Amino acid sequence: MSAAALHMPENKSDDFKLTPAAESVGDQFELEALTPAAEDAGVQGELYLPETNPEQPDADPQIELEGMAKPVYAVEIQNSLNSDSTQAVQFQHAHTLLDSLEAQNVEVHYQCREGYCGSCRVQLLEGEVHYNEEPMAWVNDDEILPCCCIPKSDLKIKID
Repeated sequence: MSAAALHMPENKSDDFKLTPAAESVGDQFELEALTPAAEDAGVQGELYLPETNPEQPDADPQIELEGMAKPVYAVEIQNSLNSDSTQAVQFQHAHTLLDSLEAQNVEVHYQCREGYCGSCRVQLLEGEVHYNEEPMAWVNDDEILPCCCIPKSDLKIKID
């Protein structure tokens, strides 16, 4: 293995050429092929998977708060396609309104579950919500993002 030196001319132009080094250093290192030890030959690396699918809501997303009764709020849902039909569900202090709706088989479209994209946006007809963290997506005065809020009172919402 021969070493090469970079030779720059004295006139400091952008031209350069590689020339062999004045002193050539012999090979000091040898590469060895890695072979597994006899006891490791049949062992394959372990793959760790989460116990639950993070894209799916918990089976029971209700939070237990020590020393406090669970707040229970009625949520009335109107479908934008048929405004005459309503569905009644309850929010019992889940992590978010979206978790509670999904646990009760209410379909709400979502993507990020963190208030960034705004795809879970629903229209708030009546009631008041609290945002655990202020959403990054734009929200009009009559809209809420169920992925990052919880009710502060009974709600009436319209899902598109």
